[in-house]
Amino acid sequence: MKLSRVLWCGLTLGSVGLVGCGSLGSAPMPMAGDLLSAPATLNLGGQVLRLTAAPQVRRELDRLSVRVTVEASAPAARRPALPALKVMGVYVVTASGLWQSPRLNDVSTARNCLASVCAWGSGDAGDLTAGDDVRVIAQLRDASGRTYWLRDARSRSIVAQPLIR
Repeated sequence: MKLSRVLWCGLTLGSVGLVGCGSLGSAPMPMAGDLLSAPATLNLGGQVLRLTAAPQVRRELDRLSVRVTVEASAPAARRPALPALKVMGVYVVTASGLWQSPRLNDVSTARNCLASVCAWGSGDAGDLTAGDDVRVIAQLRDASGRTYWLRDARSRSIVAQPLIR
């Protein structure tokens, strides 16, 4: 079995010119069912973390924006420092499919971020409109490179945002 796999890999490398065998340049996009099974709470360093999402659509620009915040359940005065987390992906599961934010903006250091982690995901809204019920899931990574998935416990309705001039 091992020899045939090595032989197949070698033939593939030789005929196609691949630089590796059995690895991907990036992780494949997760499936909606996998995302919906992500936990609604995450226990890191003895703290229970929760995700809250606020999806908004600007129809004039055909743009969807999703703000996500990750908060610890203990009051700030009593909780130990949270491991550094960064949002690596924002996913929205809808009745018609899956939307992944092509752009992310980490705003955790902004003055209006009262949570441990704050980020905006945005991109083309496609067929998503105000009033659609969605589920939001965030992909998080800690300083050691470990990946975590966290789902907003509540279903959210997309809110229409007026164009600001």
